[in-house]
Amino acid sequence: MIRLGAGAGAGAGADTVYLDDLSGQLHARVWQLEHALAVTRGSLSLSPHGYTTWSRAQHAIDRLRNLAAAAAEGSRQYAQREQFLRGVAEQASSTLMWNVGRMMPALMVAYGPAIIGGLAIVFALAAARRLMPGSPFDHVMDVFERKLPDTGQFLSNPVVVQATAHLASGADDFVAGLVGLPQPAGNGPFTGEDAVAAGVITSAAVLGTRAFQESSVRVKSVEVSQSIPPKNYEDLVSRIPRAEEGAAQIRIEKYDSGYVVYLGGTIDAGIEPTGEPWDMTSNMAAIAEMDSGSYSATIAAMREAGISAEDNVIMVGHSQGGLVAAQIAASGEYRVSDVVTVGAPLHQVELPEDVHLVAIEHSEDVIPSLSGVAAPAAVATHLTVQRTLYQSAPPPKGEVLPAHNLSRYIETARVMDTSGDNKLNTEQRRIAARTQGEGTTTMWRADRV
Repeated sequence: MIRLGAGAGAGAGADTVYLDDLSGQLHARVWQLEHALAVTRGSLSLSPHGYTTWSRAQHAIDRLRNLAAAAAEGSRQYAQREQFLRGVAEQASSTLMWNVGRMMPALMVAYGPAIIGGLAIVFALAAARRLMPGSPFDHVMDVFERKLPDTGQFLSNPVVVQATAHLASGADDFVAGLVGLPQPAGNGPFTGEDAVAAGVITSAAVLGTRAFQESSVRVKSVEVSQSIPPKNYEDLVSRIPRAEEGAAQIRIEKYDSGYVVYLGGTIDAGIEPTGEPWDMTSNMAAIAEMDSGSYSATIAAMREAGISAEDNVIMVGHSQGGLVAAQIAASGEYRVSDVVTVGAPLHQVELPEDVHLVAIEHSEDVIPSLSGVAAPAAVATHLTVQRTLYQSAPPPKGEVLPAHNLSRYIETARVMDTSGDNKLNTEQRRIAARTQGEGTTTMWRADRV
């Protein structure tokens, strides 16, 4: 994991990618110095002073070699410790959620009247404010509310973000405890957010509601233009379609060397599907690992754009678009070489090792946490970039999810471009090598039918 713009208090952890890079650079310098020293050894050993200089240089090289080995060992030990602690934390939260599910009936009997009474008091206070606008009571409540964080600030708290991840990971355990089943094993049949999401979709269908019920989609080309290859991460992220009602959700760029597919984020937050496939119904279906409307629309647009199974494809997506991009890469339907996501809930998607992933997340963005606790990257080709936005100042008021905004991820991409990180630069050069030649951009609009 790479952490950008995070100070000492921004989050626990070390940058193991940086330690690995440092170790590699030190080993390279050791080889260069040893080579130079071997060339000059004969001439330096002719005099006592020259021999002393040579011995000191050899000693310095030995210390540099030890430092390189220590950096590599520190990275390895830290990665192991971080993986172990994540596993312990997830297991603890899963056990806690299962026990809460088991105790829920008794808790409702014991504390249900108090909860109902508290809600009644809240509703009564709200009614009193409406009946007495401008009263001293109304003024006191206004002052009190201004001091409280609004919804966006609350959801942007890193503690809330982490708690959400553990709640999402433990959702299946809670349901199992509630219905009296044993605690699910890590690899059992009733595990993960996908099982819970599938249960929600099935329950809605049994009840006869339209909530979360998928439908067919159609796509059409709405704009064609010429384009140049993206030159950096900022270019890639800024080309993702904005989540705007009635706008195109898919952008496909064709180059001599392959294609780049950009997917936007959720547009419709309603639980009942309308004409917009980038909605909560698609979100729920995607988490349940079913064919979502946004997934089907993307596949249809890619086929109509002429992308074949032999063409190289780079997937780039924000939020729901990032989840769909990762799922397409994991499906093996297309030859996806690289995936770049921003603010995407893809922690449970297993990508092949030959797919290079750069997952960009903000510490205050709760959306990636909806896919549960992120497991440490098991392979070198999968990289998570995390940046803290609001370490020195609180999140702005008036925005529901300020850290999830695509504009702020574009800012983070700009920071990545200037960070000088060797791993990020290597991945960017990979993408540049796969976007050569003249480009044609086609914007696609998908609708439910």
